[in-house]
Amino acid sequence: MAIQGRGDYLAGQFVPPGTPDGEIRCPDPGDLDAPAARYPFRHAAVDEAVEAAHRAWPAWAKLRPEARHTVLRRFATLLEKRADEAALAIVGEMGKTLHEARQEVAAAVGKVAVTLDEALRFVAPFEVAGGRCRFRSRGVLAVLGPYNFPLHLPNGHIVPALATGNCVVLKPSEIAPGVSQIVAECWEGAGLPPGVFNLVQGDGESGARLARHADVKGVLFTGSWETGTRVREATRDQPGKILALEMGGKNAAIVLHDADLDRAAAECFLAAFQTTGQRCTATSRLILDRRVADPFLARFLSLARAARIGHGADPETFLGPLATERALHRFFDLVESAEKEGAEALLEAHRPDTTRRGHYVSPGVHRIERVDRASRYQQEEIFGPDVSVLVVDGLDEALSAQDATDYGLALAIFTRSRAAYEEAFFRSEVGVLNWNRGTAGAPSTLPFGGRRRSGNDFPSALLAPVYCTYPVASLETEAPFDPASLPPGVPWPGRTP
Repeated sequence: MAIQGRGDYLAGQFVPPGTPDGEIRCPDPGDLDAPAARYPFRHAAVDEAVEAAHRAWPAWAKLRPEARHTVLRRFATLLEKRADEAALAIVGEMGKTLHEARQEVAAAVGKVAVTLDEALRFVAPFEVAGGRCRFRSRGVLAVLGPYNFPLHLPNGHIVPALATGNCVVLKPSEIAPGVSQIVAECWEGAGLPPGVFNLVQGDGESGARLARHADVKGVLFTGSWETGTRVREATRDQPGKILALEMGGKNAAIVLHDADLDRAAAECFLAAFQTTGQRCTATSRLILDRRVADPFLARFLSLARAARIGHGADPETFLGPLATERALHRFFDLVESAEKEGAEALLEAHRPDTTRRGHYVSPGVHRIERVDRASRYQQEEIFGPDVSVLVVDGLDEALSAQDATDYGLALAIFTRSRAAYEEAFFRSEVGVLNWNRGTAGAPSTLPFGGRRRSGNDFPSALLAPVYCTYPVASLETEAPFDPASLPPGVPWPGRTP
């Protein structure tokens, strides 16, 4: 569904770009012959959005929390009413299946309740003898959104930011910007004061300009490690600016000899290939105990071969297209590098025959003989439907293999042994560790973030209000001054030494 761009949302109204600096063109990746959505943009809109947010912040921050929360709950109601429209926008620009897009919208709606009812306790004021601690909003926060979850992941920053009294400027991914326009319309309908939420469409320069703006007090980013590194560089001379960076993964699933193989195969299949592998938590490495490798692979490969590929709007589709032509070329480039490096193709990825012209790919599975830290295929995040397979002897080898990456987002371990699961907890530097569940399971009711290249220790989801605020400690008294409380040697008038 192509959305007609209305321009930027600045200070409570949509502003057409006038004389644009460029235009974003968003074709349907599953039907390249359909009309493409178009979004002209101006770089100057970034400064206008930040100025509007900066003006609006004092009144919004001082507003009673209950009043802010009422607006947020109205937003959730309006978004839920437009769930089908929002889901179709995601399908039409990103290529996600309608089933998954509806799940994404539901998660975005539910984020409001999770934040207001559960997450705010982590920034609740508390008192001690003679003092207390309160948490202040930071001011203007920039949200740089990804394309794979263009509604849910930006919303995961926006809702806690607004709930804690901040103002927001959202710059969505230029690959899937349409659903953010629906979001702006819902905030407008909810009665959010002008300037508290602002939307700017734009390219990479727009994002960089927003990140480095002097009046932006924090950058909340979800995307690749490469882009996250550029955000760091753009803000290097602004050490007081908070950066909450979620930057992808090279996630492993370990299947031990005592695993429930039916559950493991199903969970790993879903985690590897849902969203056509375009999840930061997607399983891209299977580490299999030698004793169950063959029966596990028989199950897993059977599922992968039978996966239904097609347009996201088809209710029978499991794998939609990759989001862009660039992603398609990169996917096959990495798959080819696997085979050049000696990996064996157990299931070869290819361009399938489809009824519509689009960026379609089939799943790939490649067996590697050993861990290679110099291997491009083994080290780079593929962001597509391909997994490597490594066969090992036991838990110790499995944990050593899973650690052989610079990323540290998610790990799944399939075993009946709690002791093995706990060993994985102590030896794995990851932010998400799942037991008999796939790597892609990450609810909003838990923290979400990674280590090393995957994040910078500001996890989102349940703990998002923490990075949207900062603590202020106060010593307090209303008692009359007593000179006797002064330490010895202070020459207070009339005081006996």
